[in-house]
Amino acid sequence: MKKLNLNVKTICLMAMFFVAWPACASSPAWPSAPSCQAKAKAKVKTQTRTYDSKAVEKMTERFVAYAKINSQGTDTSDMSVFPINAGQREMAQKVEADLQAAVRGTSATVRRSESEYVYVKIPANAKGIPSIMFMAHLDITPEAPGGNITPVVHRAYDGGDLVLSGSLVLSPSTPQGRHLAQCVGKTIVTSDGTTLLGADDKTGCAILVTLVERVVRDKNMRHGDLYFVFSQNEDIGRAADRFEASYVDGSPDVVIDIDGDTQTRFSVANFTAAARVYRFSGKEAHPGDAYASKYGDVLTAAAFFIGQLPPAKHPSASRGTQGYIHCYAMTPITTTNGVSSTEVKVRLRYFDKQEGDTLRSLLDGAATAMRQAYPNVRVEAQPEFMQYENVAYTMAPSLTSVIVESGRECGLALEPQSERGGTTSAMMAAKGLRGGPCLYSGQQAEHSVYEWTCVEDMLQMTDVAETVIRKIASQGNSFHIN
Repeated sequence: MKKLNLNVKTICLMAMFFVAWPACASSPAWPSAPSCQAKAKAKVKTQTRTYDSKAVEKMTERFVAYAKINSQGTDTSDMSVFPINAGQREMAQKVEADLQAAVRGTSATVRRSESEYVYVKIPANAKGIPSIMFMAHLDITPEAPGGNITPVVHRAYDGGDLVLSGSLVLSPSTPQGRHLAQCVGKTIVTSDGTTLLGADDKTGCAILVTLVERVVRDKNMRHGDLYFVFSQNEDIGRAADRFEASYVDGSPDVVIDIDGDTQTRFSVANFTAAARVYRFSGKEAHPGDAYASKYGDVLTAAAFFIGQLPPAKHPSASRGTQGYIHCYAMTPITTTNGVSSTEVKVRLRYFDKQEGDTLRSLLDGAATAMRQAYPNVRVEAQPEFMQYENVAYTMAPSLTSVIVESGRECGLALEPQSERGGTTSAMMAAKGLRGGPCLYSGQQAEHSVYEWTCVEDMLQMTDVAETVIRKIASQGNSFHIN
């Protein structure tokens, strides 16, 4: 999902995360494999990292294979339903097969659940090291054109405009293509312009499958228990609904989501998101006989309820870490037995728990005022539904500095930030698991026909994730979890 960003230094809540960051060590030498294409350059540079063409081509092939699978989720108004379609099953099966091939002959295990989540466990090979869970999601958004997705690979990008389809152009001079300016000479993947690409979050899936390969092949790499979770229905807000903690042995010490859209930033805080539905019911009557018949005008009563909420708490007045109340839908319900009903759907968003309580009080007050103004109308609030929780409340405090250091060693100056949105980790946190940051996955212009990715970005973030594992292992028991 597209997220609005804010530098986390403005958030008092996050002050605990800003510890002294030691100067980074020089970047280690990274092995390169021989070229697999006669016409390709032997090396492709991304900032301070160098990737041989074989590594670039392998990541390209992996991502393209995933992107071709149309795993668009199917949204439903009933939040208790967990829809899984054929494309989502196919994507889960493909990732499972790739992972099984990667871990063959090792102690690692790969499992696919009935809900089409894929889980990997790589057992610890050393004692006293915190466990880590990495996450990405297999589904793609239903909010953009899908269907027959055709990835197009643009090798050795020359820095100019990319014509996708007809008059549709992806340009470095536009917001959707701004990051292209940093990708000259690299490998770009777009759709053909008629559909989305699915980089959100097929890029994260490709990164984590590649990371699993690296870990199981490096016999000298020390680590605690490592878990990899490929979830479903993240883009319809339900990634945590069928997550099964038994596959990750409860609650891992560290949680990291690979689903971000900004190369140099990672999230350490996000909105808490809750939903309420209010139902207004009243007796139908002719307006000329409304008083005697105790007419319950549900439409006017619902509008009055919405009007009681202060404009200062509307989304249009909210910025930074300010929360809001959003009454985003008012739907009439079929009249039965002379009683009509109308539902009002409400979003609550906030960073601070006290502000959340204030927003709830405003809603309760609006309902009370409505009852007094329209006594013939009954209003009932359905149980509040928590969609995602602020990861800052439970995130391991040592993790921010480790990620920043890992980025430096991999050629990236990573900056913590907050997000006015949610991630898979935030959805898991709402279910009681530990919260965690969201790292860049390589996705750009997500949820649109302009969606694209840079293959070298995916490789670099694989490096960052691997370095995080190594650094946490080197700290061992000194890595602060709570």
